[in-house]
Amino acid sequence: MRSVAVLLAAGKGTRMRSDRAKVLHEFRGEALVLHPLRAAAEAGVERSIVVIGHQREAVRAAVSAKAPGRGWVVDFAVQDQQKGTGHAVLCALPGLDGGAEQPFEGAVFVLSGDVPLLRAATLGALAKACAESSAGLALATFRPADAGGYGRILRDADGRVVGIREHEDATEAERAIGECNAGVYCVRAEHLRRELPTLGSQNAAGEIYLTDLVALRAEAGRVIAVEVDALEVAGVNTPEQLAELEAAAENR
Repeated sequence: MRSVAVLLAAGKGTRMRSDRAKVLHEFRGEALVLHPLRAAAEAGVERSIVVIGHQREAVRAAVSAKAPGRGWVVDFAVQDQQKGTGHAVLCALPGLDGGAEQPFEGAVFVLSGDVPLLRAATLGALAKACAESSAGLALATFRPADAGGYGRILRDADGRVVGIREHEDATEAERAIGECNAGVYCVRAEHLRRELPTLGSQNAAGEIYLTDLVALRAEAGRVIAVEVDALEVAGVNTPEQLAELEAAAENR
C-alpha cells in the first residue's frame, strides 16, 4: 500500500525551558524532528508532510537543509494556532495529494516530531495492521512505568479497541488502565478526509483530538493496536527527558 507521513512539529515545547522550538533541540547531534522523518523514509513512505507552527521558518530550514541530500521528499503545512492534534492533521490534509490529479488513496502515518527512537520496523508493522484492519486504522500502544498524562486505550469485553480517553478527561477507573496511546497511527486517507472535519472539541482542553477518530473508526470495524516498547515511543518534553533518552540510546 502506498503511504505518506504527516509529522506534527508545530508546538512550542514550553517545558524545555528554552527559546528554541522543541523539535529543533538536538538528539545525538541532529534536530529531534529529523529522527522520525528518517524512520518514515526507511519505512518506504513516498513523502512526508511536516506540520509547522512555532518558529516555523527555523523548523522548515532545519528539515530542508537535510532532506534533499538524503532523498527524502518533504512538504510543509502550517498550523497557525495550536488547537490540538486533530486540527494539526486537518492542516495537512490539503497537501495530502501532493499536486496529483487523483486523490491520494493510500495509508497515512501520523507521527510526532519529538519521538527520536521510533523505528521503521514499527511503522511497517502498523502499515500491515492497517491493511488488515476492517476499520482502516492501526495505532501503536505501550505500557509505561508511570501512565500519568497519557491517553488510555479503551477496550470492550472482547478486548477490541473502542477508543482512547485523554488523561484529563479520564475517570479514576480509566486512569488505572496501564495500556497507553503512543501517538503513532496508520490510517487510510479516505477516513481522514471524511471524518476529521466532523471531530469536535468538547473536552477538558477544548482542542480537536485526533484520538477521537479511533472511536469513530471502531464503530465501523476493527481497529488494531500494535504494542511497542515504551522506550521506542518515548517523547521529549523536558531537558531531563532528552538527556535520559540520549543515555538510553547509547545503551541500546
